[in-house]
Amino acid sequence: MRKTTIAAMVILAWRCAGATAEVVHVPVDQPTIQAGIDAAQNGDTVLVADGTYTGENNRNLDFGGKLLTVRSANGSGSCIIDCQGSGRGFFFHNGETAGSVVDGFTIQNGDVVWDTPGGGRGGGIHCTSSSPTITACLVRWNQAEQDGGGIYCDWAAAVTISDCTISGNLASSYGGGICCYNDSDVVMTDCTISDNLAIAGSGVATFASSPTMSNCSLTDNASSGGG
Repeated sequence: MRKTTIAAMVILAWRCAGATAEVVHVPVDQPTIQAGIDAAQNGDTVLVADGTYTGENNRNLDFGGKLLTVRSANGSGSCIIDCQGSGRGFFFHNGETAGSVVDGFTIQNGDVVWDTPGGGRGGGIHCTSSSPTITACLVRWNQAEQDGGGIYCDWAAAVTISDCTISGNLASSYGGGICCYNDSDVVMTDCTISDNLAIAGSGVATFASSPTMSNCSLTDNASSGGG
């Protein structure tokens, strides 16, 4: 009996080790992006078809701590998350790491106010105590009642942002494009940050943080205060 039990355990372990990641297609397999995320497991990819995605389960998207990739099928020019002035694109607040990836979306028309989860910060993307990877995205026309019109990072959110354009966003306080607070050592590579507005730190605002920028362009950002 004992030998049989051990053999069964070995076979089960071998099958689990050989399991492959799955692809969840939106809207074929799941009707919305959030439904795709909810259905996916660690290591899976949620592949989003071309189109403009609106409505309750296509904004305020939450990975729930999962390490998976949400990717557009054909890049940001073909796949748009339109928040329609209500909420934001993505909300990372469950300890996500670099293995949580957003790849190839336009995220636009986010609008966050004080009573929005996460507060009036991060009109397009909000990251707190989380460090996802954001790549090949266009973050535009979002606004925050407080900080981080485009992207907000707080409490050691070491977010990786690469090959992104962050443009035309508005913050009523700091960081029209990006705002980094409290040891959020964000790494930005090959990014364009342009035409953003804020009271101060119109392109990038940092507080007790040490972001790294490589091969990035900051142009035509404006503030009514400083920076």
